Amino acid sequence: MIEIKNLTKIYANGKKAVDNLTLSIESGDIYGFIGANGAGKTSTLKSIVGIHDFDSGEITIGGLSIKQSPLKCKQQIAYIPDTPDLYEHLTGYQFINFIADIYGVEIDERKNQIQKYGDMFEMLPNLHNIISSYSHGMKQHTALITEI
Repeated sequence: MIEIKNLTKIYANGKKAVDNLTLSIESGDIYGFIGANGAGKTSTLKSIVGIHDFDSGEITIGGLSIKQSPLKCKQQIAYIPDTPDLYEHLTGYQFINFIADIYGVEIDERKNQIQKYGDMFEMLPNLHNIISSYSHGMKQHTALITEI
């Protein structure tokens, strides 16, 4: 569950991107932000995932504060930007295994997850290829596999 209470984000130039937002998202819900450019959609998302600091309010993920327990919160969520940063000189398998090593994912678990999500995203035949050869969507799928 994500709880946002009175979130306000003001940039250094004085622009108020988010103004006193309160929102509750239950586990399993799918939620989307719709609005004009500059309405605060991206600022809100980046505050939720701990990329941006915010000026006031509280964000909790699974009951934990993103400000007080950022690492524990980040272990419960994933954020895939429109253009993910990947090591494009590696193959998909190499990149996924690199990230799995960083997070200490056991070999058997990692193999199962790669098989499951690689198959789901129809990426298995391509994971041996260099990431720089991937389409935009394939890069997003590769980033998503590392977050699951």
